Amino acid sequence: MAHKGTRRTAPRSDRKFEVRNRALRATAIARRDGKSLSVAAREAETTPANVLKHARAAWRLKGRRWVVTENDNYIRHVQIPGEHGPIVIRVRGYKEAQFVSAYISSLQRWLRTGKVYELAPFHGKRVGLEQVELITASRTLHRMADHGLLRLETLYASLRDVM
Repeated sequence: MAHKGTRRTAPRSDRKFEVRNRALRATAIARRDGKSLSVAAREAETTPANVLKHARAAWRLKGRRWVVTENDNYIRHVQIPGEHGPIVIRVRGYKEAQFVSAYISSLQRWLRTGKVYELAPFHGKRVGLEQVELITASRTLHRMADHGLLRLETLYASLRDVM
């Protein structure tokens, strides 16, 4: 039994995990594109009720409309490249998840162009509750890519990756 004040960071089932991820995705869509709760929920393939159930702290009632806040403190499980393959880390809040997403996008551009300056803003930066340093050394990244360890398809981890 959990002690008072402690909370699980990962849902118990794959279905609940996916529902929560869709709610967070809808919240991100609303923030990024300025869309309403119902439109963002539809684009994330969920319902406004599920978004509010799983991400209520990210929304505020303004008059009769739900508006998204600028940030939240939800913990998200994201994948980043590690020296021996993808690793799953926990990031707190939308802003930190957005920073990791920008790193992944920069890695993808670096892979296409080979221009080192793409990775410069991330040199020496640490992310996540685990404070993992982001890999920016070209030599290390080339080695990882040659061995097929640089997989950048998805940002969010699945429940299988988390457990």
